Formats: sequence, structure tokens, C-alpha cells
Amino acid sequence: MFSLEEIRKKQSDISLQFKPINEMYNLVEIYFSDSMDKEEIYQKENMNKIWDQLVVKSITVRNELQGDQAAFKLSLCQGIKQLGIDVKVFRHDFDTAGPMVPGLEPRDALERLRKFKEEFSVHKRKFDSYFSGETLFGLPHTSYPELKKTETEIELLDKLYILYSKVKDTISKWKDVPWTEITQEIDKMVEATEIYARDCARLPGSLKSW
Repeated sequence: MFSLEEIRKKQSDISLQFKPINEMYNLVEIYFSDSMDKEEIYQKENMNKIWDQLVVKSITVRNELQGDQAAFKLSLCQGIKQLGIDVKVFRHDFDTAGPMVPGLEPRDALERLRKFKEEFSVHKRKFDSYFSGETLFGLPHTSYPELKKTETEIELLDKLYILYSKVKDTISKWKDVPWTEITQEIDKMVEATEIYARDCARLPGSLKSW
């Protein structure tokens, strides 16, 4: 539908856009005819014809879609309603069996985070599709607070685990530093610790305590 609308908008000024192209090709044919290959010549000669065919095709498709509009709109409304139900179930599962359940080991929490990220991406794709459909049919946009909340928390959890991985890798490297070299590395260690502390301070309180 968006493509059809773009074609409709182009119809009013397409001839003005074609004119300088045709003029330029005419000059090229006069002075550099040998430099043009057959495919390019064919495209130039059929440019207007191909556009006219595209317009006719777009009108045909538009008429077909208008005939099916009621069925599309009904399907959209049903999908929106089902997504609302699915999102509530998804949020309940996230709260009760997700990566933020107290007492989880980091490895288990990370595995759950990956699982719920995949499920979230499915719901997000449907949301984006339905949002476009609502715009197309002039319907009010449906909000899904649970989906938005989960998206925010997943993004924050990603940041937490990136920080966790950095800290873990850094500590592992520090363990390999010989005691005789500790004094040379102490400034770098202090600096790294301060950076991690600042990054941790930027996280919401709920994540820091978790």
C-alpha cells in the first residue's frame, strides 16, 4: 500500500523527472553512441512505456486491495487482540521464570535472557507489523505496556551482562599477573575498578541489587 501511494505521488511530476534524462541520453547518442550497450538503449527507449505499465498495474492492484480491505482490516483487528493476550502471558512468564528471578546463577540467568529475547523479537515484529496496519487503515495505535516494559528491562539486562563479562574477564587477567609485577599494574587496576563502578552506578537500583 505504501508503494502504491508512492507511485500515485510520482505520477504528477514523473514526466519532469524523465525529461532531463531523455535529453542527456539524446546527447550521448549523438556524440557517444558507441559507448552505450544494448541493454541501456533498451531501457532508455522503454522508460516511459515501463512507467505507464507500472501505473496501470498499481491501479489494478489498488482496486483488488480495496475489494479485500474489509477482510484485511478484520484480520488486523483479530491479530491485535491476540497480540494483547500473548504479550500479557509473555510478561507473566518473564516475571515468574525469566532472568530476573531472585537466586539465579549468572549462567542460568543469561540462558533465560537469551530465550526471552528470542520470544520478545517475535512479539516485536508483530507489533511493528500491526502498527503499520493501524496507520494504513487510520486506526488508533494500540499500546502494549508490558511489551515496552520488557523491552526496556531486556536492554538493561544486556548492559548488565556486558559489564559482568568485562569484569569477569578483567579479574581473570589480573589473576595471571605475577606478584612481582603487581606494583606496575596497580594504577591500571584502580582505573578499571573505578570505570566498572561508574558503569554499575548507571544501572537502575533493581538491577544493581539483583
